[in-house]
This record gives sequence, C-alpha cells and structure tokens, in this order.
Amino acid sequence: MHPLVAILVGLLLSVAATAQELSRPEDVGISSSRLERARGVLQTAIDAKVAGSAVGLIARDGKLVFFEAFGEMEPGVPMTRDAISRMSSIGKTITAVAVLMLYEEGRLRLSDPVSRFIPELGKVQVETKRTAAGGSSLAALDRPITIHDLLTHEAGLAADGAALDKLWEKARTVGEFAQGLAQIPLRFQPGTRYEYGPSYEVLAAVVERASGMSFKDFLERRILSPLGMRDTTFFVPEEKRSRYAGIYQKDANGKLSMFRRRGQEEAPTQFTPGGGGLRGTVYDYYRFAQMLLNGGELNGQRLLSPKTVELMTSDHIGEHAVSSSGDFGWGLGTSVRTRVRGAGIGSVGSYGWNGGTGTLYLVDPRERLIVVVFVPSQPRTPGIWGQTNVRDDFVTAAYQAIIESHRMRP
Repeated sequence: MHPLVAILVGLLLSVAATAQELSRPEDVGISSSRLERARGVLQTAIDAKVAGSAVGLIARDGKLVFFEAFGEMEPGVPMTRDAISRMSSIGKTITAVAVLMLYEEGRLRLSDPVSRFIPELGKVQVETKRTAAGGSSLAALDRPITIHDLLTHEAGLAADGAALDKLWEKARTVGEFAQGLAQIPLRFQPGTRYEYGPSYEVLAAVVERASGMSFKDFLERRILSPLGMRDTTFFVPEEKRSRYAGIYQKDANGKLSMFRRRGQEEAPTQFTPGGGGLRGTVYDYYRFAQMLLNGGELNGQRLLSPKTVELMTSDHIGEHAVSSSGDFGWGLGTSVRTRVRGAGIGSVGSYGWNGGTGTLYLVDPRERLIVVVFVPSQPRTPGIWGQTNVRDDFVTAAYQAIIESHRMRP
C-alpha cells in the first residue's frame, strides 16, 4: 500500500472508531453493574484530590465497554476523552515494536552487537568496584552489548548519576545520546542483571541507523499512521494544544496544584527519546494495544507476525524479576506476568507497563482484555504517587467486572 494511502486509511479508521458507541458490557461477559466500580475508582480519586484528572478505557473482545474522562485539564476546563497526555514509559513498547519490525525485515538481529550500529558502545568499560576516593576500577566487556540486552534492560547502562544527567542535558539527538553513553562505565556486565535505564534511547538510535530514517519519521510512517494514531507525536502541534492536558503535582503541604498548565509544550527539538518522549491519547494507545492483542494487525494493517508478538510478550529475564513480588518478568518492551501469587488479580501471560506521568496499559490475551488509564501527574513529587494506586485500582475494577472468564469456557 502506498504510504499516503495508508495514512488516509488510518485517519478514516480513527475517526470512525472514535465516534463508535460503547458496546453492551454483558455482550462480552462483563457486568454493567460491577463496571460501575471502575467509574467509582476514578471519580473518587478526583473528589479526594488524589488526582486532578483521568481518562480510563476498558475493552474486551475488541469492543469498548468503558471510556470516560474525569476531573479537569486545568481548573475550570473539563477533562475530555480526546485529551493528549505525556505517555512517558509506555512509549517503550512502541519503540520495541519498531525494533522488531526491522528484525522481521532482516535489517538487524536481536543477537547483533549494538556496536554494529553505534560503534562507540563497543568500547565501553564496566565498573567493577568503587574506591574510597569516589572513583572506580574498570574492566573490559566480557561480551558485547546486544540489541536483546537493550530490549530487556540487561545492558548494564547507568540508570542515574551526574554523568548521565549531563548527557541528558547536552545531547541534541538520540544518536549523540547513544554515543555519549559510551563514556559512562556500565553498572554490570551485559546479561547478568535487570536494571531499568536508558536502553530505549539507544534503541531509538539503532532504529535510525538500521532504517535510514529519523526515529520520528519511522514511527509516524510505519506505526502511528497505519494504526490511525492521529494524535500521537513527540511535540504537540499548536492547533492541538487546547487538548494537551495539564500535569498535576502535590505541593509541600500536600495540596494538589498544577505543575504544568494545559497547552504548555516544550520547544520542539531533534531529540526524540525512545524511552518516553511521545504524547498521545488514551484511545490512540488503545489502538496500539489492540494491534498487539490481535497478533500484530489492526483493521488490515499488519505490523508484526503473531509469532513475533509472542516472542515480544514472553518473559526474557527469568530470575531477574521486575517486581518485588516476583510475579512479573520482562519481555521485549513490556512487563510480562509470569505467575499469580503476590501482586493481585490478573492472568499469567498478561503484559503491559506504566509511565512516570501517570500512564498505564494492560493487555490480557487469556481474557481478551485491554485496560488503558492516564492520570496526568508529575513524577517524583511527594504525595503524588497516589496515582499509582488509582491506576492499579482501575485495573482491579476492570478484572472484577468480568463475569464470564474466557479461561473457564469449554
């Protein structure tokens, strides 16, 4: 299909789907009365001033059963379903899909050393021990960092520190950022631990080198436009900023206030991070999640093979569990539930992730369930992490509304 035709088809599909009425919950095995608890979770958070705004969506078997907005984009302006928010780290899953599309096309292998695309990272050293003077002893790599290591957060890249902070400030592109990381010693030998860090910024640079396109253009042409994700972008354009939701924070006294007002956007730059730079709507992300649940296809637009989606959503880190409960591992761009023991309601094999600005998505293939919720909040602000409970409670409300489990069907 010609790229322009794909864009037009995606836009038409998106407009049609946005206007779609909600399905009757009972038609997909969900109780209307129990689904009211999902509404109660978000409304209670607003009323209690735990959050200033929220948008929640629940779908099953490809049909929307809940899609509502709560609170205010900023004081006096009601939140809307088509509000644009910072997606933050749930953008990593989109980056992983970009990498896996190139993998399917033979442009890279998951076992490739990242130095094939970013030569500087072939020379990085590994910190082995801190000295009393504040320095460290260094060692050579036992083996190269691979694309797979980046996808699974097992590359050893520094997750914090003054050197990394300076790099975030000065890098003008993801390519410069990836090159700059080579000057910061790894925390551990590749493949020996899981540590969440800046791997997906490097992957954005890999996408650029492997595809011959900017990361922004690759996402727009190959993923966002085909899926009809018309409001997802790195910087919100002027004509859409009235829908760009404000971000809330808690002040020193625990009072909810605005961190960033509605419509305030940074000046566009060439730095397009793969780990969390996208802005978009709940409905856009739902379309992306539905593509994954469908095995890599949405409305005739196939991005991945079902086998690649299976690879992506399988646990790749084993004993290097993501959560303290041990219930979650990590696939390629997403957490994966490996057991149901200490982390609450859910299904083995479900996958998803969350973002520091209050975003979360969950896909449960066993129950054919999708949950997306955005609670726009400023990360690292004392008291604001009540939005973490809001998101988790919304997921619980979605699950408890199921009255016909697909798992129990003959």
